[in-house]
Amino acid sequence: MNIELLKTLTILYVEDEQSLQEEVFQNLSPFIKKIFRANDGLDGLSIFKENEDEIDLVISDIMMPHMNGIDMVENIRELNSNIPIIYATAFNDNEYLLKTLQQNVTSYILKPIDMELLLDAIQKASLEVENKRLKQHLKEEINKKTQELLDRNKLLDYQLHTDNLTKLFNRNSLLKNINKAENPIVILIDIDSFKNINDMYGEKIGDIILYKIAQILKHFVEDKDCSLYKVGSDEFVLMKDILFNEYDCLDNINDIIDTVSSKPIYIDELNLSISINITMGIAVSKKDTLGHADMALKKAKQTKLAYKIYDDEIEQEYKNDIKWTKIIDEAIKDDRVIPYFQPIVDENEKILKYESLMRIEDTDKVFSPFFFLDIAKKSKQYTKLERMMILKVITKLEVNQTQVNINVSIEDMVSGHFIHFIKDLLERYDVAKLITFEVLESESIDDYTKVIEFIDMVKSYGSKIAIDDFGSGYSNFSHLLKLSPDYIKIDGSLIKDIDTDKNSLIITQTINDFAHKLGIKTVAEYVHSKKIFEILKGIGIDQYQGYYFGEPKR
Repeated sequence: MNIELLKTLTILYVEDEQSLQEEVFQNLSPFIKKIFRANDGLDGLSIFKENEDEIDLVISDIMMPHMNGIDMVENIRELNSNIPIIYATAFNDNEYLLKTLQQNVTSYILKPIDMELLLDAIQKASLEVENKRLKQHLKEEINKKTQELLDRNKLLDYQLHTDNLTKLFNRNSLLKNINKAENPIVILIDIDSFKNINDMYGEKIGDIILYKIAQILKHFVEDKDCSLYKVGSDEFVLMKDILFNEYDCLDNINDIIDTVSSKPIYIDELNLSISINITMGIAVSKKDTLGHADMALKKAKQTKLAYKIYDDEIEQEYKNDIKWTKIIDEAIKDDRVIPYFQPIVDENEKILKYESLMRIEDTDKVFSPFFFLDIAKKSKQYTKLERMMILKVITKLEVNQTQVNINVSIEDMVSGHFIHFIKDLLERYDVAKLITFEVLESESIDDYTKVIEFIDMVKSYGSKIAIDDFGSGYSNFSHLLKLSPDYIKIDGSLIKDIDTDKNSLIITQTINDFAHKLGIKTVAEYVHSKKIFEILKGIGIDQYQGYYFGEPKR
């Protein structure tokens, strides 16, 4: 090693990791004339501009805040195209390595830095001008490596932009082409219930179906002057760069539905034909085209339509979701999730207990779950809200010793985390006998085993069970036999018009009689007038709840 030559060098060393920067500085200082140090690309570029005539060599990390090493070197090259560059980094991604080599760097050192390797790199840099043979040898090696990396990059580029199964262009390619388009129209096609197909027949058959659908769509677009992409596990996209014509678009949409759905896909391995249905979301906006198509697809599925075009209504719904997600998030952070309580009375209007109801405070307003429940569930925030609510109710119970109803869903009752949460609270606080858990009646009860386990668990501590909203939508008297509740709460949709709707009266009487024969008490919700109260008393309802007796309060 030519120590005398190294002693003539002034180096700019750019590294954001301070301990490593100091270590390298201390190790190089005995061999080098002078070392400028910088903490990131912006700092390094500034020092280089101020000391360009003095600096002989740049050693830099790649991944740094404010400006990365690659961008810094690009700017330095504009000032001095010949200055030697050494990259010292832990980032060894082929794509980044290729970029550094395309900058004609002198060396690329991987972390952890081997000082001997670094000194060798500096030695080579110092000899670039003086030793032509070494320079030519290095040039040949770099050219060879560059070609290998270029070939590798072509393969990576193909893999990056192509779906492996169908060989169609993928999501990356679609996004790239959308950005190039002047008037992109995107039709996002989703295979309905594809997960069920995978679960029933296996992923191998699922892949066969995807491949065959890809071929069907590929044939469909041959004369349509549009591009076809596979963008998700079971999603395809047709994209065209043209001014939107709703008539032509709808014509194509109907053709797609007919093409895919009209003929079942035959699977040789099973000697079976499988019918395929699709749902589509369409977007024509230049901004976030694929995202808008996805929102339109979700809306189509929610409304059980074959397709939906992104419009102002979906846009407003999206903005509303963002608004409420933020309100919910801030309410959780600021502990503004609060319980309200509505009285439940007997036939003499004596308060027996209260139902706890979740509210969110926001400045001078208080919001009920009507405004935020669906969005809280979509944004995965509901569990946090619910736990905060239940904990506050139970801590109040310990002080007030008042009978209270707490709402839980079927999803809660089969969740191991939720079961552990409730069990822990019932063991920590001596309030179990004051609690009735209200279960929302649902047709989503696929496995009663876990639900019954939850019910048995809370009952073992002394709590009671009520079925909430009984008689709304899906009603099944077998629930009463399987869940063995202590109460059923008759849904407000039956109660609110019971004074004018004869059918509501008959259904309510039937529910009440059936429940009493099973030894179950009944509660009427939504009692909003004296007339309705008197009718319900005549039927023989046990307990009553509604604004006639009191609205929810803190």
